[in-house]
Amino acid sequence: MVSGSRTGRRTALAALLALAGGCGSSSNSEVNPDGAAGASGAAGTAGTTGTGGTGGGACAPRTTYAEASHLVVTVTWSAGLASMGGTGQVHVWGKVVYTASGNTLSGMLQACGIALPPTTLSALGGGGMIQIEVPSAAWDAPSMPRFQVDGTQSGWNVGSTLSFSYAALVGFTMANPTTAAWPDSYTGITMTNDAEGDTHVGLTAVPRSGGGFTLPPTSILQTSRVDQVYIVVRQVTSAMLTRTACDQASGSATFAHFNNHVVGCHVMGGADCMPTEINFVDTNRTIYQVTSATAQTKVVADTATCADVRAALPM
Repeated sequence: MVSGSRTGRRTALAALLALAGGCGSSSNSEVNPDGAAGASGAAGTAGTTGTGGTGGGACAPRTTYAEASHLVVTVTWSAGLASMGGTGQVHVWGKVVYTASGNTLSGMLQACGIALPPTTLSALGGGGMIQIEVPSAAWDAPSMPRFQVDGTQSGWNVGSTLSFSYAALVGFTMANPTTAAWPDSYTGITMTNDAEGDTHVGLTAVPRSGGGFTLPPTSILQTSRVDQVYIVVRQVTSAMLTRTACDQASGSATFAHFNNHVVGCHVMGGADCMPTEINFVDTNRTIYQVTSATAQTKVVADTATCADVRAALPM
């Protein structure tokens, strides 16, 4: 969500960017726009984690179950003082534990990963590519926040439709997350928290280095660069899906908000960034404009980890 992410670890993240799992708002935000039948003649086993169902598109109802989600978000971004514009895809994973009451679904979402596209520095920024990554282990940290998901469906069978929506804030909190304007500066983010419990505010992301990738500079002078960026992400998403199997669904997603800020950073070989350095990195972060998005879901084991979620619905 940013043009700049802890060394030696990476995501499979920049919603922050949820987010199941980053949009339009009137502020300076990175925004706009967030099963098959069972074997013939054989009856499946319904359960909280199984695929369930019988042939012909009929599926047994569930009362509680866990589900992996994968959003594929097509984005564009404009050029900045030290960066070039571009297009790409953001991948966002999440795990939702649902309780069903008839056709009403209520769940809790755990963010499980984000993968950001690489961006390119301009000559003024020193050239080279930047790619920000969130270490995979961060997503399963006990301190990672959970978010309410509300959904409805027409039924459990193949071909049934379902919809859900949620607001995810990672690394901070704010009043009225679905309607609040996004602050122009990182200084407008006042209620930060330590998402993964590593003693740094926000969510720690690590910029890739080597092989054509470079660390983000702290100023136009390029006398120092950052090896960690501490980010916050807001993702307000809705999705409309169709059940393609008793345990799978797919469809489209839209984003009311898909925002990020850099609220801190660490200078390679030094200490945490000074305010002027944070401001430079934040000002030159990638601000995404969502052009379209798709969503996939798949029932997983109740005990599934974030690694299991990303493996169930890979890039």
